[in-house]
Amino acid sequence: MRLEQRFTTQIKAILGNYFIGQDPQHDREEGTDFEIFTVRPFTVGVRLRTYPYLLRYPDEFTIRWSRPSGVPTEIHKIRDAKVDYILYGFVGQEEKRIARYFLGDLAVFRQNEPKPMCVRSNNPPDSTLAAYRVADLPSEFVLHQWCRE
Repeated sequence: MRLEQRFTTQIKAILGNYFIGQDPQHDREEGTDFEIFTVRPFTVGVRLRTYPYLLRYPDEFTIRWSRPSGVPTEIHKIRDAKVDYILYGFVGQEEKRIARYFLGDLAVFRQNEPKPMCVRSNNPPDSTLAAYRVADLPSEFVLHQWCRE
């Protein structure tokens, strides 16, 4: 089972805590007796990596760059604005929790068209990955980050 599937509950909690907010103005204007929370439609691409990647690449993230078949990859979907945000994280050594993550705004990524540090073959060699350093992107790219090490 993929890491993203195993950590679905934690992923939902992270996204909910960031994106779902109280809307007191709406509550006042509508005159309800309940607190109103606003949730707008958006998409989030999620990638989790195992602990050895955290040790080796703690301040980097990768995006699938190409496939030999020519099938569109994550970079194509990002460029085509099919995804709004990225949640990229690493799980802890015991693989029981997400140990580190950032939430990035892909509109900022698209507007700046950053060049990757490198493009390297994936293992297995079914695609290539572009590596980016978070610090090389504009500060507006990272909406939220968390580290529990």
